[in-house]
Amino acid sequence: MLFLSFLTSFLLIISRIHAFDVMRYAEVQYSILYQEFLDSSKTAYPSVGRPEATAWETSNATAGWTVGFFAGVYWNLAENNMSQIGIKRALDVTAPIVPGHNYIHRVDSGFVVMASFGNGYRLLKLPDYLDTIVGMANLLAEEYNGVRYCGNSTSTTSLFSIYIDNMMNLELLFEAANQTKNETLYDIAFQYANVTLNHHFRENNSTYHIVVYNRTDCTAVRKHTAQGYADWSTWSRGQSWAIYGFTVTYRYTKYQPFLDIAIGATNYVLGRLSNDTDLVPYWDYDAPYNSTIPYQPRDTSAGAIFASALIELSEYVPTSELKNQYLTTAKTIIEQLSSSKYMIYGNPEYKLPALLANGTVGPYPRSLYDGSLSYSDYFFTQAIVRLRKLK
Repeated sequence: MLFLSFLTSFLLIISRIHAFDVMRYAEVQYSILYQEFLDSSKTAYPSVGRPEATAWETSNATAGWTVGFFAGVYWNLAENNMSQIGIKRALDVTAPIVPGHNYIHRVDSGFVVMASFGNGYRLLKLPDYLDTIVGMANLLAEEYNGVRYCGNSTSTTSLFSIYIDNMMNLELLFEAANQTKNETLYDIAFQYANVTLNHHFRENNSTYHIVVYNRTDCTAVRKHTAQGYADWSTWSRGQSWAIYGFTVTYRYTKYQPFLDIAIGATNYVLGRLSNDTDLVPYWDYDAPYNSTIPYQPRDTSAGAIFASALIELSEYVPTSELKNQYLTTAKTIIEQLSSSKYMIYGNPEYKLPALLANGTVGPYPRSLYDGSLSYSDYFFTQAIVRLRKLK
């Protein structure tokens, strides 16, 4: 532990002379967390934390929707340098995550599985990882099948809700369908995305967080938020989920309307950020910021997710001009997130072994703000790896 503290200090001294190396710093911070993980008998998965604290709030391997992000950071680090130590740590942290029929957050299993087993399978092609992906996709399909068969009069429930976050779970269904040639899984994911496309977006391509539907005819009966400022506002992380989710959906389907909405939603964000030199979004694009409300927190998770999505989306856009614009924006966000303004190292009072501070769960101020979030670190390191692979 003393050696790790010394190494952290050494990196900070270097950073004053050279550009700060986020991935080297991540190796240090997540070495500390790996030891804490071992000390907990492999049960403590960081979820959220206050930067001034010394320890994260944690969940166990089968009880939280964020557990895959902790493993995912190790897979990002492993992909960055493919060291034996890095791969072993990723394998160790992934192993206890065994989602199944009794998994509490089955509806969010795409978050859990693709950040952990999905990355691991992509890099190492482990057969048991693929078994997990396919098995959990079939369970997720049971949750999402109601959208595909909307209009079934025999259903026992008259209403159901779709969260914009759920676009992030479709990768699990599409990947399993791709690996097994299962057309049913593909069709469920496609129809889920199509319903979301038709009802979650306003005319300006901003998003609603939650849409409640009448199951008998799939009409939207209510549009509201649980984490944004107001039902009419645009929660910034929700907008990032939408851009990322539809980008991934286009990757698997090549269906033009999915690409169009990803571009439209991106351009909405760029328009909202156009008058701000800091491209890390506020927690809600419409939260009031004036003399009577002097503070609104930003959300580094929304910025990290958006940056990572932009890098992939830049590969699909129709013009080189748009590609360059998206990549330039992603690079700027990553540079700003890497600065002392947002990283843990930038504040001497911060003690948490993490990368980013200034994450906001939403809604502010009732939930954690200016905090560290496991998914901030995951998408931040993913964005850096993606960007480096383009060079």
